[in-house]
Amino acid sequence: MINQPRNRILPNKNNILGILGGGQLGKMIAMSATKAGYKTHLYCPKGDNPAETVVNSFTHGEWDDFDKLVEFSNNVVCATSEFENIPSKTLELLANKTSVIPNSKVFRSAQIRSKEKEIAEKSGFKTPKWYLIKNTDDLISASKLMENGGILKTNSLGYDGKGQVRINKHSDLFEIWENLGSVECVLEEILEFKREISIMYFKSTDNSDGFFPISQNHHENGILRKTIAPAILNIDDERDLRLKTKKLSENLGLYGILAVELFELLDGSIVFNEIAPRPHNSFHWTLNGCDNSQFDILIRTMCGLPVKDVKSNGKWEMTNLIGQYENIISETSKDQDYILYLYGKHETKPGRKMGHLNIQIS
Repeated sequence: MINQPRNRILPNKNNILGILGGGQLGKMIAMSATKAGYKTHLYCPKGDNPAETVVNSFTHGEWDDFDKLVEFSNNVVCATSEFENIPSKTLELLANKTSVIPNSKVFRSAQIRSKEKEIAEKSGFKTPKWYLIKNTDDLISASKLMENGGILKTNSLGYDGKGQVRINKHSDLFEIWENLGSVECVLEEILEFKREISIMYFKSTDNSDGFFPISQNHHENGILRKTIAPAILNIDDERDLRLKTKKLSENLGLYGILAVELFELLDGSIVFNEIAPRPHNSFHWTLNGCDNSQFDILIRTMCGLPVKDVKSNGKWEMTNLIGQYENIISETSKDQDYILYLYGKHETKPGRKMGHLNIQIS
């Protein structure tokens, strides 16, 4: 396995940065790399890939096409990913050929819900009551312990509300189990919370580190709709969150960036939800609200450039444009100036993120 680089990677014709995944996050990673003077090489399957329009070169290949992955890795000095659900064999192959930021342990932990909960608990975070479900007997037994019902989630490959179902005492557990593919799951208790927040920590391969201001988030149907940042948080709570997030990152051996999603409960306590070791939707406001965006910081961490806490330039609101989004733009433009980001996806689908708006609100 290639060790994380300790020498700075400076822009030149031989230092090409690799990006795994051709969606909007890959696109914005590439744009930040270009702004910093780096060339980029994209790896992704054929399809509707907005990132292809802004990289210097790309390779089309499946995640199990090891010949093409080797060719890709031979052309880049280090690589990062826009999503966490990369097959483990792919990560292992790449890690033996080039430096992958974050490392494969971080990605594997983010892929398995039970693993990320265990490491969060080890790092001091409180988690919802949860049970590992391997069969219907486990599900029946655990569901009886959930007074207010629960959320059954596949133990891997879930995001934006996919791979999860709410259950209660009237649910047909056998049907739900089959609909989720009869695969290993976790059952979590349903918590009443007053808001959702997220924190982002980052660490460069030169060992400097920092945080972005905390974001406050609103989801609908499991998909982020709106973020307001910086979130107002008790100073002691924010200090505690920073300590636990940094401990979590240390336990993962993180270099790169890490978003942690959290719930603030009605009693004011804060509970862990999940991690994302990549650019996160709830920090898209940093594209305008900070001197360095989350994408800029990711590039700096990959290349061993120094980083530090990033401050906001005022208060910002980010609104996702999901599915048919024209009415959202029309309603917003009536009374507010906004900065529009369209991702360049060719096909509009219900629930698909097509772009976002950033608005300075103070």
